Amino acid sequence: MWPRFLTVALLAIASFFLARLPVIASRVFDPDEFEHAHAAWSVFRGMVPYKDFFEHHTPWYYYVLRPLFNWFDVDTSFASARNFLLFGRGLSLALTIVSMWIFVLVGRRWRDRRLGLLAGLLLVSQPVFFQKTLEIRPDVLALPFYLGSLWFLLAGLDAPATAKGLRRFIAAGLCLGAAMMCTQKMLFVLPGALAGLGLWSLSSGTAAGARPRILRAVAFVLGVGVPVAATWAAFAAQHAGHEFITNNFLLNASWQHRPTHDLPSLLVTSGPIFALGLAGIGVSLRRVARAWRSPSRPHGDVLLICTTVVLFAEVLLVPVAHRQYYLMPLPILCLFAAQGLWGLVDRVRAPARAAFLAVALLALGVLPALSFREAFKERNDEQLAWLRKVFHDTKPADLVMDGWRGMGVFRPHAFYYFFLHPETVVMLPPAHLDAYVDALESGAVRPKLIALDDNLKSLGPRFVSFVKQNYASRDGFLYYRRD
Repeated sequence: MWPRFLTVALLAIASFFLARLPVIASRVFDPDEFEHAHAAWSVFRGMVPYKDFFEHHTPWYYYVLRPLFNWFDVDTSFASARNFLLFGRGLSLALTIVSMWIFVLVGRRWRDRRLGLLAGLLLVSQPVFFQKTLEIRPDVLALPFYLGSLWFLLAGLDAPATAKGLRRFIAAGLCLGAAMMCTQKMLFVLPGALAGLGLWSLSSGTAAGARPRILRAVAFVLGVGVPVAATWAAFAAQHAGHEFITNNFLLNASWQHRPTHDLPSLLVTSGPIFALGLAGIGVSLRRVARAWRSPSRPHGDVLLICTTVVLFAEVLLVPVAHRQYYLMPLPILCLFAAQGLWGLVDRVRAPARAAFLAVALLALGVLPALSFREAFKERNDEQLAWLRKVFHDTKPADLVMDGWRGMGVFRPHAFYYFFLHPETVVMLPPAHLDAYVDALESGAVRPKLIALDDNLKSLGPRFVSFVKQNYASRDGFLYYRRD
């Protein structure tokens, strides 16, 4: 049964990735994708994030995308701009395949190959994983670093107190630090991992036994700090070190979130995985309780439980966590879900196990199949039509003021805060918002085009009045300067 299952699992995982290919070109663009594409294009043009334009995501993803603009004339050709956006999604697909390979290795390191493949199949089929890893966003680059950190931590827990074991903890820290420099949300992983390492150190039972473990935990933390410190130093050399800390960490700590319904939606679409995950956590807790006093304690279980529990607790503490936040705890939850499912399979009589597993996987595939069907209905035709019009009516050097529709993705932005969605507007003080209108009224900033969406209208009646008096529109959305 098991060799046949391994083959089927690999084919099923490959099928889920192949099913993404037609969706890449047709699925609606999340406004985040335009934000990240514009930030990367601004870096390509020589601008420094945080200093020359606003961003509140750590910068590695933008510098990875930067050289790709050498292959596309995104500011002169609509076709080339569209191709870049699709290429960016293709890059996300490639990064997700790499992440899946690492994730299967994590499952194999924790248990065995069959659990790793089953966990991979469960993860790749989850609707939120499909939705967010298809997009142009830094979380997709952070994911392989994060999963690599888990692999090195699990490998380090099993390694003897030698230089090789120490190097694994350093590598785990470097990977997690790199993930943080792709998106600062990965900072949420650190407390849970440290809690697991703390219990691992205390379980040695003696001060002499705890000392080398504490040393390896410290090496892990130092490894985390290396990419962070190096990136900060690079921005400090460009006189943006203060802004790097303020925008990425201090500002995000007090960020005002708009209401969403992402958590209830996740509980609906991934409810079976949550149930199986809880069952798998129960299996690990029983294993830990039985083997805590034995020499071969299940330290990997403790680490994964601590990381999962703390991640979900932290995500719940965020006023409103968007769907991409769940890319951190969801992989570990799928590991536990695979363990829970195998526990159910093992309770079935041997002749019927294969049939039981097949039926269970088919049942678990119903919600993902519905999600894939919905993805084909959410088309980007209207977005691309608007973007084509912007390219037709403006030149590469024309300023475009955009709210949160992404129409200025490959045009120079009019203001430091180049995107203005409800969360950004709430964050800015009234005096800063008034300065926007002051600059427009004085002529200090003269956008050729203003995409007047609801987010820009929230700047107030004074701004809307200025636009209506000085700009003309035929469709009530794209406003062109009258002169």
